[in-house]
Amino acid sequence: MANFENTADYLLTFETDETGEQVSIHGDPEGLAFFARELLAIAERAKSGDCPHDHYFTEEWGGYQLSSEPQTDNNRLVNHVKIYGWPTKEGGKPYRSQGEAAS
Repeated sequence: MANFENTADYLLTFETDETGEQVSIHGDPEGLAFFARELLAIAERAKSGDCPHDHYFTEEWGGYQLSSEPQTDNNRLVNHVKIYGWPTKEGGKPYRSQGEAAS
């Protein structure tokens, strides 16, 4: 397994269209493999009943996981991606209800 210390080793960007309604993910083989491993790790933690989340940032936002150069002219680069893992397909709904009840 490669050790990815910064995005100089791979390409991985998240971009939105002008309306923010569409997300595009751009990656080279190494960047996509890195992201796949990250998703699988979050999935494993969620299977155990945990509610994991992780953050991915561009260098400009203090991270190293995402590339900083947009891959298309009309899209907007996303500098911070947060991935949540939930133990069930209900996602965060049960947790929102608990928070509302506590308020």
